[in-house]
Amino acid sequence: MAVWKGVFNKQGIVGLDMGSYTIKAVQVEPTRTGWRLLQIAQCPTPPDSIRDGVIVQPEEVASAIKRLLRENAFRASAAVTAVAGAPVIVRQVTLPKMTEAMLRKTIRYEASKYVSTSVEDSYIDFEILGDLDSHQGEGEQAERQMQVLLVVAPREMVDAQVRTLELAGLEAVAIEVEAFALYRALFEINRVAMANLAEAPAAFADIGASATNLYIVSGESFFLTRTIPIAGDAFTQTVQSLLHCSWSEAERFKRTLDLRHLLKRRSSRSRASVEEADVAGESVGGSQEEAVLKALQGQVDELLREVRRSLHYYQSQFPEGSPQGQVGRIVITGGSSQLGGFAEYASARLGLEIEPGDPFNNPDFDTAHISAEALQMFTPALGIAVGLAVREAFAERQRHAA
Repeated sequence: MAVWKGVFNKQGIVGLDMGSYTIKAVQVEPTRTGWRLLQIAQCPTPPDSIRDGVIVQPEEVASAIKRLLRENAFRASAAVTAVAGAPVIVRQVTLPKMTEAMLRKTIRYEASKYVSTSVEDSYIDFEILGDLDSHQGEGEQAERQMQVLLVVAPREMVDAQVRTLELAGLEAVAIEVEAFALYRALFEINRVAMANLAEAPAAFADIGASATNLYIVSGESFFLTRTIPIAGDAFTQTVQSLLHCSWSEAERFKRTLDLRHLLKRRSSRSRASVEEADVAGESVGGSQEEAVLKALQGQVDELLREVRRSLHYYQSQFPEGSPQGQVGRIVITGGSSQLGGFAEYASARLGLEIEPGDPFNNPDFDTAHISAEALQMFTPALGIAVGLAVREAFAERQRHAA
């Protein structure tokens, strides 16, 4: 215990999830058997300070971070943050077998085959996942191959985060990919969740303000990451346009809606495919709430349609009927996943189990220091920040266990 606490608290590391709508902060410490939640907080992101995942006003965001940490009594001198979005590429690629040293020398050339932007304007990293069982060709001359997880992020996106942390008086311990942080929080540090994941692949979707990020994992491997440009802001804009009100009023009205009302109006077909367009023609009545629900239904259905396409693509990578290709559940996180009745509606439309992602639904996580009200309010949006907060201590724990 003394080793973990000393390593982790030396710098006082906070996990910071800097979204376009809110900034989330989490601080934890390792215990002998797991983790203890020390502090959670969030604040609004300064308007127009983050665009397409890039911090364009570092001074404004840094000031917001400083206030957030000060007003909520965080004791931190360092931070871990993350990047995500369409420009951030996380992809499994197949390469000729080579040493890690050789791959490090050639990684930019290999990455150029998979990215449309200049590799000179990107940060590139990789992880060798292992050798492939099959070879190309036959006989001893067949070329041996390996699978590599390739990660590419725009340099301006990463540099802006480092600059923002510096302005906030924090050391940038690491900038990682949101997918990895969310996977760590929901699965990797949770022995029960990892046991379930070993039995069948799962998808998890982070539904934020500007985009929905979808990931599919099996065991310890990422098979697919995708950014879908439909999320909370699009829903709010629809409400605003329909009601001719301010953005804040549209946000408040959106929180009163319940998508389950749409399911009640359907006929006997309770779990129709999201590909069907029958609901588009249904009448949901003439009230203001019903009119807004009908307008939102089109957007939510389009989001679910894109999710289904991604699941179908993943399934196509495996032999027909292969258990590895069958995703039976989707874990949802992010502030916009709290849209009333979203989980039930998505489950009915996709025919899959949809469950909220709760990083604290973990037998090894002690949350006694935080009020139940705060946990209920913040938990759906804290997955990424939790994964960032435990990153360094979890890596240290793994090194000691190796």
